[in-house]
Amino acid sequence: MKQTISIQKFILTVIILIICTSVVYAQPVKINNGDNEMSIGGIFSSYLNIRQRDPGHDNLDKNVFKLKDARLDIQGKVGDDYDYHLQVNLASISATTIDPESPALYDAYFTYKGWKAFDIRMGYSKVPYSYASLIESDQTPYWEHAEFAKGDLFSRRDIGIRLSRSFWNERIKAYAGMYTGVGEVILQNVDNDPSGAFEYIGRVEISYPEKCQYEDIDMNVSQTPNFSLGLNGRYSNRTLPAGKTFIPFEGGNYPDSIKVVNGEKYILGMDASVKYKGFMLQYEGHQMTGKPQSPNDPQLEGKGNLTNYFRAGGWLVQASYFCKPIKSVFAVRYDEMNENDLAPGIGKHLTVTYSYQVKGLNSMIKAEYFRNLQDESIDVNDWQNQYRLGWQFIID
Repeated sequence: MKQTISIQKFILTVIILIICTSVVYAQPVKINNGDNEMSIGGIFSSYLNIRQRDPGHDNLDKNVFKLKDARLDIQGKVGDDYDYHLQVNLASISATTIDPESPALYDAYFTYKGWKAFDIRMGYSKVPYSYASLIESDQTPYWEHAEFAKGDLFSRRDIGIRLSRSFWNERIKAYAGMYTGVGEVILQNVDNDPSGAFEYIGRVEISYPEKCQYEDIDMNVSQTPNFSLGLNGRYSNRTLPAGKTFIPFEGGNYPDSIKVVNGEKYILGMDASVKYKGFMLQYEGHQMTGKPQSPNDPQLEGKGNLTNYFRAGGWLVQASYFCKPIKSVFAVRYDEMNENDLAPGIGKHLTVTYSYQVKGLNSMIKAEYFRNLQDESIDVNDWQNQYRLGWQFIID
């Protein structure tokens, strides 16, 4: 027992020394052994959050400093056939609820590239759906994703298998995956829900004249217009046996969530962008159709005698400008979210940001103003304005 404890202490000490070395030199630790490579880095970010409550609401608990990221990022390759990625967020490790926007585990997978037909990824990672969801907030001028891409409409991560292949010098990429469908909750529950069903996800994207890249900023100040288009879809049929229920929090942290449906659910989405000389303009939209197996399902909002399905979805349009001489990014985003078309109201939001790049994305100060323009009747807020000011530091 004493020997085991000593080994654990030794491993922990080595990890701490690696992290400290990375921070001091602002460079990832790289280990190379012939064809095998490993890189250890980190992502740190924190911000001050100030929220203005509506008159009559005096709970100011959201006026707080928040540690958003304290990530240990390990990635590498074994020969030419395998690569792997492990990314843990220590800032969320003790959270009592699961936050898809900032989870405790970001990545834990390996990819096999030994077949010419396609690459195979196994493990826990982001699912190939939605440009806005696939890009992390530390690669954008925003502190959070748009409302529909935060993990309430669809899961952002899951355990499963993904096949991928690229064409035309990576200007075209195609993905197909099979996942548990439980989403981020699968890490806490281990087993599937009583439906025993899976979720199937696919995505195709094309970019010209450059290859596909996930970014919200034209960091290279493109000298020729670059266009990108993505089409994706996902399907599941999670029909629960009589008397059975979903896993706690499988549907998200809210009782009115549409993240899972006791029946069929499919989502179709598309995204498009163009970037040129520091400017970037983007659009993304999604529509979900849910068909609960029971006409008395709460998601039918008491209208099961009139319809056997409901729709939900969201869209965004955003623009950014990177002014390289002053190392600044100006960005604005408008997004809408409709949780259920059988209930009145649509959530509408406006986000305006300014970012100063001390050292590119690796050291960036971000100031953000967020406004709730309109609430949905099934998800009403008691505030309208929110301000965030913080700093992100990336060692990659």
